[in-house]
Amino acid sequence: MRSHASVPFVNSLPTPSSLEEILYDLPPLEGVLLHWHMYGAAALTPGIVSLFSRREQLLGPATLPGASIQLLATCASESLHRLPRDELSTSWETRPLHARLVRHCPTQSAVETQALMPPWVLVQKTVTLALGESLVLCTGAGAQLLSRQERYAIAQALGLPHRTSRHTTINPEIRDSVEVFGMLPGMVSPFLRPSRATKLTALVLLPWPRRWEAQAHEVAISLSLWESLVLPLGCLRQLLRLYAERTYPAVRLISLHEREEAGESPGDAGVSSLVTPAALAAHVLAGKDQRGARR
Repeated sequence: MRSHASVPFVNSLPTPSSLEEILYDLPPLEGVLLHWHMYGAAALTPGIVSLFSRREQLLGPATLPGASIQLLATCASESLHRLPRDELSTSWETRPLHARLVRHCPTQSAVETQALMPPWVLVQKTVTLALGESLVLCTGAGAQLLSRQERYAIAQALGLPHRTSRHTTINPEIRDSVEVFGMLPGMVSPFLRPSRATKLTALVLLPWPRRWEAQAHEVAISLSLWESLVLPLGCLRQLLRLYAERTYPAVRLISLHEREEAGESPGDAGVSSLVTPAALAAHVLAGKDQRGARR
């Protein structure tokens, strides 16, 4: 492995091509995920610790930190095990995490990543929403736009005046994503460093059509500008709840799925049906076949 100087992220960012050269000169994450598949995600070796340290030192906010990747792998493994399986489940559907890592050209937006994915893989898209003094992360599957009704539902869940939803800012430029989240703008996601203090008021889980899960769609979660972890869409809500519970339990978790599944339009339900502490939010939707039809 060649020696690389630390990347100076403070004043200017190096080109994606120079960062990509650094990334591909490091040991691949597949080896780490394979080790965790065999021994559990709590198993760290000096080599894994060194690799994560080098990734953070050289790639900076262009990659999730090692602690986030480790916790993400732990929560993803638990979520995968909780998905309903039967005798028709294929080896492709049950493949382990090290077989779910996808490498691609560097992307700095959900739209760019989506263009590189197969048609059955939806990118996880996360946007920052400023409602007055509240800072909210909204995340879901697919490069969907945040609708006016969804903004209203979020403001209502936070107990803010109705007019606040008409004066929201999506991905506000006044916010420095590296300073606030430790990630580049194209990398911002709910998978924050576990030990990092957060200024978030809430994490919002946006809804997606139920048929996507019935059609066995998958979701691509960014680990860096060049790497995505592809998981069954049916485990994304559980994964996000588990991660939030263990990383920032004091942050409100607002799920717009519950309202959609109850057949309510935004503004019909009370705040109590939408907002729960993240520490109490982890659950499994028992009795529902989240795998559905095969491709």
